[in-house]
Amino acid sequence: MSDLSYKLAELRPALRPVAESAAWVASFFIANAISQEPVYFLILLLVLGSDVLDTSDKSKGLFRDFIAGSITAILALALNDQLGLAVGAIVAVTAIGRLLQKLA
Repeated sequence: MSDLSYKLAELRPALRPVAESAAWVASFFIANAISQEPVYFLILLLVLGSDVLDTSDKSKGLFRDFIAGSITAILALALNDQLGLAVGAIVAVTAIGRLLQKLA
């Protein structure tokens, strides 16, 4: 492999969470713009449920859920959306609680 391939391979783990967070933000705005927030919330809760029930030692999914829930809550607070704030807070708190439980 070339030097560029090695550098890209080193950057990939750092860039993936940023890209996933950006995708959650974009999907929140798109869902909000087309009035399909319940679909976004359902997907957010289903992904959280999948990661909470995951029995492996990996915690990347839970960290992603924590970030997505936090960003959802912050954006909902800025847009004065009470349902979004509640769902985002529930997802963030559940994800961080399960993450801490796995790390202990």
